[in-house]
Amino acid sequence: MRRLLAMALLPLLLVAGCSDPGQALSNAEATGILNVGVVDNPPRAVLGEGGDASGPAAEMITAYADSIGAHPNFQGGELNALAAAVERGEVDVIIGADEATKGVTATSSSGEGGVVLVGDQEGPLEDSINSWMADQG
Repeated sequence: MRRLLAMALLPLLLVAGCSDPGQALSNAEATGILNVGVVDNPPRAVLGEGGDASGPAAEMITAYADSIGAHPNFQGGELNALAAAVERGEVDVIIGADEATKGVTATSSSGEGGVVLVGDQEGPLEDSINSWMADQG
């Protein structure tokens, strides 16, 4: 009986673990983790060994994550693959890219850190990053 109940609940648990569109900011605040996709683009963003990232974009997103009570979890990849990960809710933001691509929108961030890309449906996260950037200027 327990096995049947567990098998019946498994699909619900898997769905519950997926990120809903528009929830990246609240999820990052609740879990304390901001999932950051890194497009290797020296010197702006460089993914190092052990999951660390360096460069102005990494420093900027680390400071932003700290401002919302989170820390960045960096993962590298190509822009299109990371954009697909954003759509699946596996990545919250992308750094290191030179421009937006399908499924992601550039925030107003700029300067030597470049743009921060968020999912097209992640208005609260985009607004939060834009507000934080305005306060830094």
